[in-house]
Amino acid sequence: MNDCKYVSIIKVIPLIFMALMIECTMPSSTSTITPTIAAANDVAPTNQPVALQTPTRLVPSVTPSPIPTVTLELATIEPTATITSDAIATPPGIQSSEKVLWLLETNNGCQLPCWWGITPGQTKWEVAKKFFIPFAQPIESTSSSDITTYSPLIYLPSSIFKALNTSPSYTVREGIIEGILTRVAIGDIPDGYLTQYTLPAFLTTYGQPTEVWIATYPAAFEENELPFAVVLFYPKQGIMALYDDNGIMENGLVTGCPQTNPVAILKLTRPNLNLTFEQARGLSSAFNEKYLRLEEVTDMDVSTFYQQFKDPNNTLCLETPASWWR
Repeated sequence: MNDCKYVSIIKVIPLIFMALMIECTMPSSTSTITPTIAAANDVAPTNQPVALQTPTRLVPSVTPSPIPTVTLELATIEPTATITSDAIATPPGIQSSEKVLWLLETNNGCQLPCWWGITPGQTKWEVAKKFFIPFAQPIESTSSSDITTYSPLIYLPSSIFKALNTSPSYTVREGIIEGILTRVAIGDIPDGYLTQYTLPAFLTTYGQPTEVWIATYPAAFEENELPFAVVLFYPKQGIMALYDDNGIMENGLVTGCPQTNPVAILKLTRPNLNLTFEQARGLSSAFNEKYLRLEEVTDMDVSTFYQQFKDPNNTLCLETPASWWR
């Protein structure tokens, strides 16, 4: 600032005047850049619509609006029966045996793999526990790693079942029931009961099984007992259904008639796990036999079996060479 005192006014004024003239006549750097930016903005939406629209779509993702979409996707992953997160319908009746018989006859209004209103992969154990309290006591439990198995003691109607009680198993992980193993028909059942679980009715309701497996023995045991088991396997539906009969050994063939009794044992899992037969049966003693495929040990395939045994008037039985079971 001190040097400016020595600059003559005559010299300063022309310099200021020239600077002003130059600034007015020449385009500024700002006016040159601005049209370039505007042009880029005009072209971008035409050439790159996805790049410009993407931020617009991402902004709502942090708001609550996408939550219903997430819920629907979770429901699609677990396409079982009605979700039972809060309560299960209470069976009618005063006596425990009345409640149990009603559940066996109606399955509490749901289809397998839902059992009595309990759906593998969806129902919380605490909800199921409250459901059992009025008619199933005590409830025992065993734990292994992150899995707990609960087994309520259920008393059966003595007028129908020879056994006094049954104890189904409910496998639980992180509070959710993953699998159910239960007996249905125990011994001979009087006509007119558990009709929806007879082989023709079961095949009509659930369709052709993916696989059919057989287990038997080459000769009878004491008192002429010859176990003959047939398992229907529906991996996508999460259903294993075991039918049993007392087989007959004659002329080197073991004969069994699975249509004579309702289903004996059910093993139910969450649908669409697509387990193999070996994986599905696991370590359960109910399925701990030497099972062989139907088409391997008989003269029929699964389709023929389905067509024959879904007929309620069918009187034909299964025959398998005893040599397969030695």
